Amino acid sequence: MANLDGNQLVKTRSERYHPDLVIAFQIFMLVLTGATAVLLHAKFKNPLHLPGHHGLEFMALATFMALKVKFKTRGLFFALGAGSMLFIPFLGFTDPLAQIVFMLPSIVLCVLMDAFKGIKKLQFIALPLFGGIAYMMIPLVRLFVVSTTGFPYKSIMLHPVYTISMHFVFGIAGTLLGYSIYRGLKSL
Repeated sequence: MANLDGNQLVKTRSERYHPDLVIAFQIFMLVLTGATAVLLHAKFKNPLHLPGHHGLEFMALATFMALKVKFKTRGLFFALGAGSMLFIPFLGFTDPLAQIVFMLPSIVLCVLMDAFKGIKKLQFIALPLFGGIAYMMIPLVRLFVVSTTGFPYKSIMLHPVYTISMHFVFGIAGTLLGYSIYRGLKSL
């Protein structure tokens, strides 16, 4: 269609974007959000003496992005962003296995969400449980490392049940926060 001068009309932004660009943007946002979760963890290192208290923001971001983005490898890209930030030396992480440990929760959350996606009626109950299980993977992997290699994780060696249960509780709370943010923004 031409305008009054006979020239073609300029394409507007209301047209659909190319699907590859949308997926590339979603992947970029997943990696950026995973990196942001680790940066928040590094920035707010406060001595609360509650193991797993960073599960609140970590799982909120992971849950929000897992619900927002629908392709199957979304947890892997979030984990890639989180794991890549742990290679920066000045963030203060001293755990030699932090890259593996912090990559697991988002992957486990998305695997559980995809495996049980048919239970839409129980999503408000099942999703927080999945988030708690996913964030509980951090102390479980550390417990496995302590029992097989003897590498000393102080919180796991002193109070393993308390540490695992607190990670589970903060994983549930973070997942509920992420789900609430997703539902709130979806209703706008």
